[in-house]
Amino acid sequence: MTIDDDRYIEVKVYANGIYPGKAAKIVEQGVDGVISGGKISDNAKKIFDKAGIWYRENVEPKDLESESPETEKEK
Repeated sequence: MTIDDDRYIEVKVYANGIYPGKAAKIVEQGVDGVISGGKISDNAKKIFDKAGIWYRENVEPKDLESESPETEKEK
């Protein structure tokens, strides 16, 4: 498996969720995936699907905690 240093995900927390306009801007950034702390509208999901971007919505901050004791310094 090769690692592509240009690939990344977006972690966004929008109180009002992600809607088509914001989704289009995220697509332009060239991300591979989006994790949202709020809702992602159906139309925004369609934009992500068309662009091949995976997404997760309503993710709680505690769900983002690492399960590994590894840190950046140890890598």
